[in-house]
Amino acid sequence: MARRKKVEFAQIWQQRITKAEKFRQDDFDGPFRPHLARRWFEGKQRPESGVPDGEWITVNKIYSHLLTELPALYGIDPYFYVKVKKSYKPDPETIQGFEAKGKIREAYLNYLKGELALKAKARLAILDAEFSFGVLKCHVSSAEEENPERGQPLTDENDEPIVDDETGKPLMHPDTLVAGAEYKVTRIHPDNILWDRDAGPLEDDWTWIAQKIELTRSQAEADKSLSARAVESAQRKPRREEDPGRQSLTTSARVTPIDPDDEVLSLWEIYDIKRLRWLKMLEGADVLAMDPEPLPAGIEKHPFCVLRFVLRDRSPYPIPPVSQALDQQRELNEARTKALIHRKRFNRKYEVVSSLLESEDELDKLVVGDDGTIIQVQQLGAVSPIRDAPLDQQTYTEISAINRDFLELMGPSPDALQISRADSATEAAIVDQRLEIREGDKLSIVTDWIIEAGRKIDQLVQAHITRDEAVRVIGPSGEEMWELVSAESYEDIAGEFEYSVNVGASQPRVPQVERSQWLAFLQVLGQFPQLMTSRRLMAHMASLHHLEDETMIQELVQIGEQMSQQLAQGAGQEGGGVSPVAGVNPENPITSILGAALGANGGANNEPVPSA
Repeated sequence: MARRKKVEFAQIWQQRITKAEKFRQDDFDGPFRPHLARRWFEGKQRPESGVPDGEWITVNKIYSHLLTELPALYGIDPYFYVKVKKSYKPDPETIQGFEAKGKIREAYLNYLKGELALKAKARLAILDAEFSFGVLKCHVSSAEEENPERGQPLTDENDEPIVDDETGKPLMHPDTLVAGAEYKVTRIHPDNILWDRDAGPLEDDWTWIAQKIELTRSQAEADKSLSARAVESAQRKPRREEDPGRQSLTTSARVTPIDPDDEVLSLWEIYDIKRLRWLKMLEGADVLAMDPEPLPAGIEKHPFCVLRFVLRDRSPYPIPPVSQALDQQRELNEARTKALIHRKRFNRKYEVVSSLLESEDELDKLVVGDDGTIIQVQQLGAVSPIRDAPLDQQTYTEISAINRDFLELMGPSPDALQISRADSATEAAIVDQRLEIREGDKLSIVTDWIIEAGRKIDQLVQAHITRDEAVRVIGPSGEEMWELVSAESYEDIAGEFEYSVNVGASQPRVPQVERSQWLAFLQVLGQFPQLMTSRRLMAHMASLHHLEDETMIQELVQIGEQMSQQLAQGAGQEGGGVSPVAGVNPENPITSILGAALGANGGANNEPVPSA
């Protein structure tokens, strides 16, 4: 009875996966064409037929746009902050201890982001989100070591052998034991992620989420977590679609033994969000590859961080940004190709008055003659070239319209071409503001996604850390330091931590601009040292310039206090107020140079953004 129940359970999940795959094809892959968008990003835009060799031009606007947008979304690894969000014990000493633990967790998290190559994987996942959606998987890979008690029966507290209920045979110690945990962040291709067919746009509406993993038979047999019966009965399929040309192989080539690595098994790793369990299923197998088990330690619901730029009404699959520009990309290529063909066309035609030629042999010179051929005529005007029809001006008008469509659909590049084409300064300012809002919204989505990845990594460390470790980390001020990370720092607290990064910290920086802005602000401080006495103001201005050196901020505050005292003493001795500073507008002295100090950062709010 138990075996029949296992078979039925495996069949239920086979049907769920099949229905979810059909739902994805009808709801996402078909309408939004993510595979076509990827090929076109790589420049593979030439039609398969209908265009002669050398008569096609590809103007890859998708490529150029994404390469200018990607650095703005993730150019530099952000610095993670871990702070106490809530404590159930309103005890200052207790909270101070939690803050100290948060600093250690913060240091280790920033150490791990470099060790795990977060930047390269995050950038690749951001590109995935332009075509479909991006996925990072935060998980643990456990190392194994040989079990000294392998082959011996398992015993209970009375030293009696433990017997398997189904086979009646004693259970044996495994050959290997888990030796340690290795933290991992893996970029998962969006083609290998599947939601249940009834899932909605928000995680609260997800019943389960699954990842597809392709394994060779030898890899599946070596994985001890998979059922041997499931591996034996699983459906094998080619690693990739067969080439059409392979069908024309000779008989001797067809009888060559097949490489076993050319065939793969499709394994689905399924996370049942509603029941907080996970299982594994091999396609075609009559039993589950791994029966449902509680979620691995350190994982809440599932290990995936999903980046989606535009959510939809009733589907977990988003609207990919590039999907909206595929038609414009095709039209632009066709229009430019049309102009190319017309420009290269050479089709000589002449009007000839044959009676005015010296002989009929002169006609042959028109047909086969090269440049500089001389034709003898009896009178000028005997031979007249027929002008080719010019290309319609509407073609060039359409090309300009298509370029404008790209800017509206895909968003601007950093040079903001629309601003230079604005009819007035007011219009340019409005366009510029809207561009910043659009880019800022996309950046905030990426920031929230990275914060979620940091939170999941920290939770994995909390669940698996077993020993103290001294690691070298780079603080927010850029200084290298050693930090002792202990297992005690990851003990559960009577409260919870929050995770944050600085908005814009991942954007590329222009050192010359930031240096000039910071020097301008120091000029303000030199003329108005009272400003330095406000630690909050100094911390905020430093964060605007991506400076997080707390020691420097403290020193500036002390300098401001000393300068303020000196000015007060000088004013008291002279019996009057402080004289105005030379070269500063007496009506509004501070604003005359404050704009230069703030620069492009003047209207930005780059305070650390907490996680939701």
